[in-house]
Amino acid sequence: MNIAPHILAHGNWLSVEQFMEIALYAPEGGYYSTHIPGIGYRGDFSTSATLSDLPARRLVAEWRAACTACGRTLPLLEIGGGNGDMVSAVARALGFWGRLRAKYYMVERSAALRRLQHLVGGNFVRIYPTMEEALRHCGGRAFIFCNELPDAFPARQFVYRGGAWRELGLSVEGGRIVWRTRDTPLPASCVFARWAQEGQVVEVAESYHRWWVSWQPLWLGGRMVTIDYGDVNETLYYRRPAGSLRGYKAHQLLQAEELPALAGHCDITTDINFSDLMQLIDGCAGDRRQFMTQRAFLSPLANPTKPEEAHLIAEPGAGDHFKVLIHHRFEMP
Repeated sequence: MNIAPHILAHGNWLSVEQFMEIALYAPEGGYYSTHIPGIGYRGDFSTSATLSDLPARRLVAEWRAACTACGRTLPLLEIGGGNGDMVSAVARALGFWGRLRAKYYMVERSAALRRLQHLVGGNFVRIYPTMEEALRHCGGRAFIFCNELPDAFPARQFVYRGGAWRELGLSVEGGRIVWRTRDTPLPASCVFARWAQEGQVVEVAESYHRWWVSWQPLWLGGRMVTIDYGDVNETLYYRRPAGSLRGYKAHQLLQAEELPALAGHCDITTDINFSDLMQLIDGCAGDRRQFMTQRAFLSPLANPTKPEEAHLIAEPGAGDHFKVLIHHRFEMP
C-alpha cells in the first residue's frame, strides 16, 4: 500500500492512529483486511494460543468459576479470535460434554479472519462483526475474553518537547514520507503526567477506550479477561524513550521508522497501558477488578517440564511481559 496519497488526502498530516487504521484495516490493502498470511509459525507473529493449549485450559477454569459465581452457565464470548486456535483449544479443554452445554460466540472485525474462523470453529461458534450484535444475541450476560486484542487497536502517539506534549504524525515532503508533530488536544490518560520528560514518546490507545465504553451498557453481567503485553503506567516506558510503536513481518521486529514503507504488509502494534484500562473499570459503579502477570494467571495449571508452557510463564520473559486484567461485573438487584 502506498500511504502517501492517504497522507495528502488528510491535509498532508496523518496521525499515527489514522495511519494504523488505514494500514491495518483499509478495505483494500489493509493488513488485517487482505494481506495477513495467518498467525503462528507460518504467519508474521505468534500468540500464546498458537503455542500451547495452556491459556485455553486456564480460561475454561476461569469460565467455570464465573458461572458458579453468577449462578448460571455464561456464554463464552471471544473477541478477536485470530486464526481460530483459541476456539479449537477451548473446545478441547471443555471436552465432549462441556461443548454440549456451552455456547461460544466470537467477535471479529476482519472479514478475512471471520471466514477462517468459520472453517475452524464450525457449528460450535457463532461469529459477529461487532460486540453490540454479539451481546444482544447472548442476552447481555457473558464470559468475555480476549488475547492480544487491545494492542491491535490504532493508538495515538505523542512526544514531549520544550515543556509540552505534541502529537506525532506523517507528512509528505519532497516526495518522502517524514515524521512531523503538531499541537492537538490530549486524550484522557494517566501517561502524560508520569512521562513528561524531554524527548519521551508515549502512546494512548484512545480508539480502544472509545470502543470499550461504547458497548458497556449492553454487558449486564459476567466476567471479562484481557491478556496482552504492556505494563502499568509507572514502569511502562522504562528504558523506552522512543515509545513502543513497532511492527512484525515474518516474525522479525520492525522499528517505527520502517512502518510507512510496509503499510498493509506487516502487523503494527504498541504496548498497553494497563493503568488506563483499570481506570475505565474503576469508573463502573459496583464492578471489581484483578490485575496480575501472565505467570500468576497461568501457573496453577502450567507444567514447567513442557517447553511451550515453561515459555509462557517464564520470568523474565512472557510470564511478566504479558499481563492479565480480570473485570467482574455483578448484576444489580
